[in-house]
Amino acid sequence: MAIDPTTATAEDYDAIAKRNANGAWLSVILTAVCFFFGGWMVALLPALLALWFVLGHIGCSNQAAALRKGTYPIPNPNNGKK
Repeated sequence: MAIDPTTATAEDYDAIAKRNANGAWLSVILTAVCFFFGGWMVALLPALLALWFVLGHIGCSNQAAALRKGTYPIPNPNNGKK
C-alpha cells in the first residue's frame, strides 16, 4: 500500500511501521527455522528480508516523529499536529 506523503498523518506512518515490525518478527522466525534445517546459506534470504522490514519500520517511525514535531520535510497539512 502506497502512502501519499503530502496528506499522510502520523497514525498512517505508525500503522505501516507496525506492519513492518510484524513482518520483521515473522522473518526472524523464518530465518531461525531455515538456519536450523538448512544452514546459514539457506537462512540468508529471510535474514535480508528481516533487515528490510526493520529498516522500513525505522523509516516510518522517523517520519511519524517528524510529523508530530513539525519538522516533516514535505509540505503536509498535518505537520506539527499531535
